[in-house]
Amino acid sequence: MAGKYVNEDTVESERPLKVCAEAGRKCVRSIHQYPVLSAEWIALVDSLKQLARLVQLEGRMPANPKVLETQGRDKDSEGTLWDQETNENAIRILVEEAKVNLCLRMMNDYKNWDLNPVEKQSSMEMAMKAYDYTIPQLEQKCAQFEECLGVLLRRAFMHVETLQLMDIPLLITHCETVLRFAVAQDELGDQRMQQTLALYYFASLTKHAEALNNGELLAKLKETHLVELAVSHYLKFHEQFSPDLKSYLVEGLSALADNEDFQPQWEEYFTEEGSKQNFLLLESTLSGPILAEKPDKTRQIRPLLDFYKQIQRSC
Repeated sequence: MAGKYVNEDTVESERPLKVCAEAGRKCVRSIHQYPVLSAEWIALVDSLKQLARLVQLEGRMPANPKVLETQGRDKDSEGTLWDQETNENAIRILVEEAKVNLCLRMMNDYKNWDLNPVEKQSSMEMAMKAYDYTIPQLEQKCAQFEECLGVLLRRAFMHVETLQLMDIPLLITHCETVLRFAVAQDELGDQRMQQTLALYYFASLTKHAEALNNGELLAKLKETHLVELAVSHYLKFHEQFSPDLKSYLVEGLSALADNEDFQPQWEEYFTEEGSKQNFLLLESTLSGPILAEKPDKTRQIRPLLDFYKQIQRSC
């Protein structure tokens, strides 16, 4: 009898996950690329909002300790999207349905449109006439699109198995486009938007580089000056960034400093005047405050601490 109740409890606890998975797959399959502010694009925003809500819901669900018992699972790792304790069905489905690269292209196209005032104004005027929307209503749709799609990409890129399927040069180019614009601004703006999330994307790339096409990735980082851009952007607005972003960024930079292919040619990534000195400022604005609060993190980011000394010797 007791076994019966245990089984019923298990089924009941798993029911919300199944509902999330079914709703998530339906939303993911509705994702297609449309012209910005077209009728189809506006309708797509609702699906992205629902997916983003599912991601937030799953983030509040308790971890599933059963996966630790999965046969063949590496117990020393945090697992993959398919066998981790954390519930991330929405992101897993996004990967299974081969939609992550599409989402990246959609975001890249959107930001290129967003940063082109002439094209953006023209599209806004056409949408106002076609759908009887006001400018504030259209701007709200744009903000929802960027916020919801952005969080999906951020969560997806945290997994190396996702990045292994990605168009890495496009992702790096996208980060360059966003950060080159953002670093020239006087205000950071809404931290749910790409000007902040691009730093998460950058950190995911550097954190997992050695499990990807490391040579191609590093060459693209060098070509786009992305390390210098990311550092400059962080330094300009570091007081506003969340502890979560800072923690993730410091891990990404430490992984870069420890990258075997980066080390022999590291100076080639610091070609702009003052870029080495800028990087050294991270010790007081990023890693220093983190270690003051969490000294036990010293071992984890030791490569970055050693890299500071390496840069100092070269200046």
